[in-house]
Formats: sequence, structure tokens, C-alpha cells
Amino acid sequence: MRQWLALVGALAFGGCDGEVVEVPAVERVASTVSVAPVVADVISAEAMVGVLVPEAEVVLTAPEFARLERLDVQVGDRVREGDVVAALDVREERHELAAATAAWEASKAELERLELELQRAKETRSDTEQLEGVVSGAELREHRYAEKLAAARKRSASASLRQQRSSVDDASAKIVEAQLRAPFAGAISRRYVDAGATIELGRPVVQLISDARLVRFAVPEARGEALRLGAAVRVEFVDEGLSVTGEVTAIAPEIDAGTRLVFAEARLAPADGPLQALRVGTVGKVDFVAR
Repeated sequence: MRQWLALVGALAFGGCDGEVVEVPAVERVASTVSVAPVVADVISAEAMVGVLVPEAEVVLTAPEFARLERLDVQVGDRVREGDVVAALDVREERHELAAATAAWEASKAELERLELELQRAKETRSDTEQLEGVVSGAELREHRYAEKLAAARKRSASASLRQQRSSVDDASAKIVEAQLRAPFAGAISRRYVDAGATIELGRPVVQLISDARLVRFAVPEARGEALRLGAAVRVEFVDEGLSVTGEVTAIAPEIDAGTRLVFAEARLAPADGPLQALRVGTVGKVDFVAR
């Protein structure tokens, strides 16, 4: 029994990304020893054991040092992609946004004034050039200089306007980032803090697991020929009375030296309510099926 539990643990916490998962070697059971039927299926009959795991799992963390203003979800609550699950206090950021917006509007008005000033300088210089020979050369040079100066002021105002716009965008981005949103549909699996807590940059807030499910299973070396990407599998959760199909999406690059097993993952076809009702970690029997 200990070996079988170790195998289930390895499936639940291991992966198919090349990480070596140490699993104790499975010892053969003497024929004189009485073994429970499920153990006999796993060891002697080499039935494949699979563990239900989420396709994606993420921990949402604080983007900055701030007070956690809202945390409206509890463990087990379901969320949709894009839902706000928590929000930081952004009063300071809103003040920054208001100040940056006011400065941007002032810079915009100044730019409009300088554009008018430049237009007037151009018209004055043009009128003066038409009177060349009547007006002095010094006066003509003065009007040309005034036009160049107005153009330089306009360029400076344009640069200031872009800078103020950047400040507005930065302040707006901070407010948006202060809302922690679900990157995919799923369920809250853990809460690390409570609303009202002051949290630092990178502090975990909640953990989210996706609705999409994988089955992580172990394939005996003798059945390795059937294991390939895209291979169809059927998973039976006997105790729950549920049978679902899936497709192999990941295969470990090596055979485990101790157990002579190859670890793989299969994405399960959506079964809506019945599949989502199963808890992560549920154990099932896996077999290959012909397409």
C-alpha cells in the first residue's frame, strides 16, 4: 500500500517538464500475501493510475506596497476570466492621476496658445517680406527671428505635453494593476491574507486553479508503444461513477529508473458539471482507447 500511495503522490505533485520525480521502487508482492483488489490492479495487472490536476495554477501577488482594500472571494468560489478578485487601496494613485491630468490639460492649452503665436509670427514675417525695400533689414530679421523663437517654444510645449501624457498613462496603469483579475476561469484554492492587511510587493494574495483539467498518469514500460502525443485515453473515476475521455498532451522525456514508469499528462474533454465537481487529487484508472 505504501508503494501505491507513493505513486499517487508522485503523480499529484510531479510533472512532465523533465523534472525527475523520485518514487520508491515497487516491490513484487508474494503470492501468499493477501492484497486489496485496487493494489492488485495497480501492481500485478499494471493498470495505469491517474490523478486529476488543474491545467493551470497561478498565485496572484501584490504589484506594490499597499493596503488590501477588497478581497471578495472565499476558498472554493468560482470566478470567470477577467473577474476582479482583489483590489488595493489606490487613493494616492487617484490623486496622482488627477494632478497628472490637470498638468496635461494645462500643457495642452499652452501648446494651443503657442500654435496661435507661431501662426501670427509666420503671417507677420510674410507681410514684412512683401514690404522688403520699404522696411529696414533689421526689422525683417527681427520678424524672422520671432517666427523661429515661436516654433522653438511650440516644440518645447509639444515635448512637455508628451511627458504629461506619459504621467497620466503611468498613474492610470497603477490603478488598473491594483485590481487583481483572474487570468482564466477557475476556482479559488487558497487565500493568503485578509482585506485590510498591508502587503508588500510580491506578497501572495490568492491562489487560483483553472476549470480545465488534466490527468497525470504513469505508464508501465511494457505499454510504452501506445504512449504518444495525441493518443486517446479514457479515465474512469470508479467511486464517483464518471468516465471521461482525453488526449495525451505531455510525456516525460525519460523512464523512471526505480519504477520503470513513464509519466504523462492528458487533457480531459470538458464534462462541465460532473468533471468540475471532482476534487483535484481524485484518483482514476487510465487506459488507452482506439480512435
